[in-house]
Amino acid sequence: MKNIKLIALAAILSSISLISFSQGKGYQHKSMDDEKIQAEKVAFITEKVNLTVDEAQQFWPVYNEFNAKISKLFIEERSIYRNIKVNSETINDKDLTVKLDRMVELNQEKASLEIEYHQKYKKILPIQKVAKLYQSDKDFRKHLLHKYKGPQEQ
Repeated sequence: MKNIKLIALAAILSSISLISFSQGKGYQHKSMDDEKIQAEKVAFITEKVNLTVDEAQQFWPVYNEFNAKISKLFIEERSIYRNIKVNSETINDKDLTVKLDRMVELNQEKASLEIEYHQKYKKILPIQKVAKLYQSDKDFRKHLLHKYKGPQEQ
């Protein structure tokens, strides 16, 4: 019963952060799949990390803030890659240099965010739970790949 309440609380906190983020950025129609995946991720991480109610209340807003910021950087990075690929035959050296320099800057920004939020996580969670968080994050991505891609043929 305690775990169900904790997971429900974490899902609510996560949804509030996602709604706030999406409304602030003009995304008015979040797909139901994204919401289901997010709720599943909250439940998955909450269980694997074994967050207490107090930890969950402090952790999820910070975690969602990090993911919103890092997501913006990935979107910009993907856009640059796509632009380079589409224009590979016609892009001049000057424009290519600007784009590649921006890619390096984006990598630096992502690394800085990871360092910043690692420090924030350590203030909220015991270090053992921070380690479980990182592992759970990777495990959830693997879980999604298996769930949505199905078994891989060899």
